[in-house]
Parts: sequence; structure tokens; C-alpha cells
Amino acid sequence: MPKRLKVILLPILLALMAWASFITSGYIEAGKAARTSSHLESAEHYERAAQRIPWRPDFYELAGHYFYHAGEYARAEQVYQQAFEREALSPEGWVAWGDVWYLNGNAQRAAEIWTQALDQPAHSENLYSRLAEIHQQNGEYAKAAQFLQQYVEVHSDDASVRYRLGLLLTLTAPDRAVTELLHASQLDPQFDPAAQTLRAAVNLSALSETPSDGKVIIGRGLALVDEWALARAAFAEAVEFDEKNAEAWAWLGEAEQHTAGNETLSHLDRALTLNPNSPLVRGLRGLYFQRIGSHRQALSEFQTAAKLEPQNPAWYVSIGEEFANLGDLNTALEAYQYATTVAPRDAHYWHLLAEFCARNGAYVRDVGIPAARKALELKPKDPLALDTLGWLMILDERYYEAKWYLLQAVEADPQSAAAHFHLALLYLQTGDNQAMYEHLIQARDLGSAEAEALLAQYFP
Repeated sequence: MPKRLKVILLPILLALMAWASFITSGYIEAGKAARTSSHLESAEHYERAAQRIPWRPDFYELAGHYFYHAGEYARAEQVYQQAFEREALSPEGWVAWGDVWYLNGNAQRAAEIWTQALDQPAHSENLYSRLAEIHQQNGEYAKAAQFLQQYVEVHSDDASVRYRLGLLLTLTAPDRAVTELLHASQLDPQFDPAAQTLRAAVNLSALSETPSDGKVIIGRGLALVDEWALARAAFAEAVEFDEKNAEAWAWLGEAEQHTAGNETLSHLDRALTLNPNSPLVRGLRGLYFQRIGSHRQALSEFQTAAKLEPQNPAWYVSIGEEFANLGDLNTALEAYQYATTVAPRDAHYWHLLAEFCARNGAYVRDVGIPAARKALELKPKDPLALDTLGWLMILDERYYEAKWYLLQAVEADPQSAAAHFHLALLYLQTGDNQAMYEHLIQARDLGSAEAEALLAQYFP
């Protein structure tokens, strides 16, 4: 070979060898990524592999997935951007790219990416649920329902999504809401109580005299299933329909408090101005003052509600609770007792009287135990009544009877944190530390903060 040709080819050959080495190192990086158990290390290996193998831009997306799982959202966003610029994002890659922006606190940018992804030739149905969530957070419930409906068309057997769609439709299309709620309860019975509550609310709202009253009924139904953000939207619509609807304003104030709004009192004051003789307005104002610790104002509101609606025993319970908060247990007891005279056949009010005695450690033998027995007579085998009677028996140092009632309470409702906690207190009094420990563990696992505190004290 001529010397001149060798001089020309040698640099080319060296460049090719260097390039081949560079490409080979890229595949080595990809191999390392597949073998390591660390998400972060896998991500870094895939990122280097993508940089070294130009025809494998999909490695950028893989790097993004692993950065995502490692919690490195900013780095994930960067490599997803690289994949996007090389037109290498898969349908799920688009979803994940939006996810990392969302998790990094930029929901608007996430929504932009997911909306852009819908225009791609192929896209993931998971975009629909993401966009539904974004629109719901923004209070755009009709749009949220539209996207969730598209998701349900693909995932028709997803009970939780159908339930969520039903919730949204109670605001935007109540007639369709019932169908979705019933589908959800058929797929998963845990949704049945809420579905029945909302079904009743939708049916009652259809019979209401005005659109404003109908929205109040829908809102109350949503509140009963603890969907306060949606309830607030319903109450807001109610006052838009009728700005003189005092109860709508009062419920809007209640919803504001549950959703950390800052207009609770102004809405409640508006309600009072519109109708000072509404027991519901007075009662919701009482709840507001009770929650912020203004017990004398709360007491005044509940007393006014009781004068306006003397046959509602709930007002006397609230009055009793406020007298107790103010330290007047004797007057509190009278109020609780009066509630039972207004509703003598309702086990609930007898139970509340018994619980008042147990909670305050007062009037246990003369009032509390007879009230708990009456509640149990009216509602046999009720786990709440059994638990409260057992609790009272502990306070009265009748440990054998206490154990009998509390074991029945646990049998009736094994998931009762209170019954397990009271059993633990019983075993504390009778010196059975092992049984005490076991029931404290169960009570704690069921959500009892008191059990957790006692565990820390006795079993550090």
C-alpha cells in the first residue's frame, strides 16, 4: 500500500476504532443498568448508554423511568426531555414525563405535557385519569368527568374510578351519577353505603322545589360521604341559583371550614342575616364556634336552635357538650338527660348520655350504667353500646362484668379500636400485662392514638 494512502487511512482507522470502542462502552453501560438493583445507578447507566449509542434514544426514557423511581424528579425530567427531542417517548413515557413535573410541584406543566400527549398518534389511556385529576383540582368538574368517562370506557371494571366518576357526575349530570355509583358498588361492596347515600340525595334533589334547594341536598349528600370539596362546589352553585337561600349560605360556610377556606364566618353571618330563625343556620354557627373554641358563643347558638326546634334531641346533646366544655358537668348532665326524654326510644341518645358519663368519669353508677343498659335494650348486640357499658363497668371497678361486655363488643366488631383499648385498660387494672399489650397493639393498628400513647408509656 502506498505510504501516502496509509497516512490518509490511519487516522480514519483510528477514529473508527475509537468510535467502535465508544459504542461498545454504551452497550456495556446498558448491560450494567440491567444488572444493578439500584434505581439511581440504573438510571445513570442508561443515561450514559443513550449518550453513546445514537440509535438508541429509547435509553433516555429508560433512564427517566429509573430516575423517577429513585425520586430524582428533576433529573428524570431532563432525560425525558432528551427522549422527546429525539421523538423517542413511548405512550407511557409521555405519562411519566408529566408525572415528574407533577411530583415536582408543577401541575400546570404536567397538564400541558399530558394534553400534548393526546395529540400523538398513539397515547396511553392513563392520560385521561391524570387530566381528570388536574381538572378536578382546578374545580373544573365537567371537564374532569369527561376525561374520567374516557378512562372508564377502557377500564370498566375499576370500581374506584367508577365511584369517582359518579361523585363528579352528582354535580354535572346527576341522572348519570346514580348509574356509575351503582356500578361501583356492584364491583366492590365497600362503595355501597356511600353509593346508597348519594343515590338518595340525587333522588331527593330531583323532588326539590327550587334548583337552589336541589343543590343543597346534593351538597349534603356529598358531605355525608366526606367529599367536602365537591360539597362546597354544590353549595356554591346553590347560592348562585338563589342568593337569599340562608341554608345554602350556612352549608357553604360549613364546607369552607372543612376545606380550609377563609370565608367561613362571613358565609355564616350572611346566613344569619337572611334567616335568624333557622335552626340549621344556628346549629351550623354553633359548630363553627365550637371548633374554634368559643364555647359560650357555641352554647348560645345551640340554645337558640333548641328554642326554635324543641323536639330535636341533637340540640340538647350539643348544649350538654358545651356546658361540659365550660366545666359545668351538672347542667351538661341535665341537657344530655333531656335529650333522652325528647327521644326515649332512640338508642343513640341513651348511648351518648352513657358515653358522657364515661368520658367524664362522673355519675357512672347512678346514670351512666343505667343509660348504657337502656341503649343496649333498645339496640341489642350493638358493639358501641357493649363497649360503652364495658368501659363504665371498668370505671365502677366491676371487672368481671366489664370483661364480659367488652369481649362481646370485640366479637360484634373485631375492628373496634375503642373496644380493644378498653380491654387493654381492663387488663391493666387486673394485672394481665400480656393481654394488655396484645389489645393495645390491636387498638393502635386500628388507629387509636390513646393506645399508641399507652404503649409508649408501659412498653417503651
